[in-house]
Amino acid sequence: MVARKELKVMEVYELFGEKRYRICIEGTNIVLNIGASSEEEALNKALEIMKLVNLDAESLEKVRSILKDKSKC
Repeated sequence: MVARKELKVMEVYELFGEKRYRICIEGTNIVLNIGASSEEEALNKALEIMKLVNLDAESLEKVRSILKDKSKC
């Protein structure tokens, strides 16, 4: 399971009256764009999405080993 501490809020903005969060998974170039009313809700939704697409800690470690120091967050 991916830990919440691995998620980083990169940007908060509003689009068509909806608050949106760009959340990066640290050590990767994976960015999730989430519509939510609060940062807490956005982080929870990000974890749910990652679970739905089977993006687990093992998969992220493989991505990190490929990217090494080239990740943007």
